[in-house]
Amino acid sequence: MNPTFPLTLEFKFSLLTELRVTDANGQLIAVVKEKLFSIRDEVRVYADEGRTRQTHGIRARGLMAGALDWRARREIRRVDGSEVGALQAHGIRTLWAAGYDLLGPDDRTEFTIRDDQPWMSLVEGVLDAVPLIGNLIALGFDYLVNPTYTVTDAGGQPAFRIRKRRSVFSRRFVVEELRPVRPEEAELVTLGLVQLVLRERERG
Repeated sequence: MNPTFPLTLEFKFSLLTELRVTDANGQLIAVVKEKLFSIRDEVRVYADEGRTRQTHGIRARGLMAGALDWRARREIRRVDGSEVGALQAHGIRTLWAAGYDLLGPDDRTEFTIRDDQPWMSLVEGVLDAVPLIGNLIALGFDYLVNPTYTVTDAGGQPAFRIRKRRSVFSRRFVVEELRPVRPEEAELVTLGLVQLVLRERERG
């Protein structure tokens, strides 16, 4: 996976969770589907619209991982079983500010993902606590305020940035590279950010 940045990650308007990833030229990079009726997070990644060629799988480790475990590790593997890496949440702190590590196949932290505006989660939580009116205000808040996440490398330098684009009928995220990217980095970060937006999509 060596896409041309910026990438667009867009949720299809559907009752089922489906995410499309396209590159700067509009070329389809991946179609992502969440597995239904699973007690732990499991995602399948395909190279085509018809979902006939699976390329990767992302799966939370542990029986109830994803449903109850705030430190769940989501392992990213190619369809041949080889490991790309893993997305590791920063525990219960992700309740008020998204924080994740992207680990390489050797379990070393290659990148860290952080919410640039953690205050938005607190505001949304307060709005959601107000019956009826709070829900209506929250809908407008989701449309007007768009979260941004920065991906820093092991040296602490910003490498990627992902931001939500304003949209009424779908949720669209754009991933920009902030420095030259190696193919193995692009594969790990692209799939890690796919899992990020699946987990964080309730925020705006």
